[in-house]
Amino acid sequence: MAGGEPFLADGGSCLAGPDGSWVLEPLVAEEALRVAEIDHGRVLEERQNFDPAGHYSRPDVTRLVLDRRRQRTVEDA
Repeated sequence: MAGGEPFLADGGSCLAGPDGSWVLEPLVAEEALRVAEIDHGRVLEERQNFDPAGHYSRPDVTRLVLDRRRQRTVEDA
C-alpha cells in the first residue's frame, strides 16, 4: 500500500501437518491462492504418538489442584 498506513501483519499464511512439519511453508509479503490436499489418516496416526501418562505427565511442570471445599463470597477476617 504505497503512501498508506502500514499493514499490521505481513501474511505468513501456512499449513502445518499434524506432526508439526510444513505442508505449505509460510508465505510472507506475497499474494497467492494456496491449495493443498490433506490426509485425515495422518491426524489419526499422530494421535497415537500422544502419551498422556508418559513424559508429558510431569507434575513439576503442570499440576491441577481441585478444591472441593464450599466457596464463600465473604469471609470473616
